[in-house]
Amino acid sequence: MATKEPPPATTEDESAFVHDDMIASAEAATRGSTNLFDLRTVIGALFTLYGVLLVILGIFDSQAEIDKAAGVRINLWTGLGMLVIGVSFLLWMWLRPLHHEEIAEAVEAHEKDEEPAT
Repeated sequence: MATKEPPPATTEDESAFVHDDMIASAEAATRGSTNLFDLRTVIGALFTLYGVLLVILGIFDSQAEIDKAAGVRINLWTGLGMLVIGVSFLLWMWLRPLHHEEIAEAVEAHEKDEEPAT
């Protein structure tokens, strides 16, 4: 009766050369979802959306609404300010995206801070 020999064990050096297309595509998808759920994206998108709405509202303000705000088109100016903030957040996220190493370092630093002193 013949017994099957187990496959030879791979060392760490040999496993470094193993390349799998599915692993590479999963890592690429993870990188994209990390940036998608970045807090800067959410904040920037909301400020931009509300800024656009306020700018449109401010353009079409009636004279009575302008008089209520002491002659200032408050919706227009507030909307423009919100647009600047929102676009700034989105540019910041686009120009300096998060990397997995930064996230891992932040988690490790946070875990070290939370360890109880014995």
